[in-house]
Amino acid sequence: MRKMKKLAALCLAMLMAFSIMAVTAAAYDAAGHVHDETCAEATVQPRRPAVMCYSCGQEMVVANSWDAGIKGIAFIFECKTSGCSNKGGTVGPVYWKP
Repeated sequence: MRKMKKLAALCLAMLMAFSIMAVTAAAYDAAGHVHDETCAEATVQPRRPAVMCYSCGQEMVVANSWDAGIKGIAFIFECKTSGCSNKGGTVGPVYWKP
């Protein structure tokens, strides 16, 4: 029984080692990848910040934005949810560097 447990532990350790090597090799992508217009990395853009309304919990929309120079882009957010006690209330400016 003791030998069987050691053998099972050895098999599991080898299985884990081989799976870690396979994941690392897949992440490395040694064959290379051509980035074209269908590649997700070529089309993904940074997202602007999002603000949740403290009253209703829904996402607020951008009411105004401008270039704030060294701080990046400034956004003013406004709640548009009907029935919200904060409707028309604004939050900001929130600065974002893309």
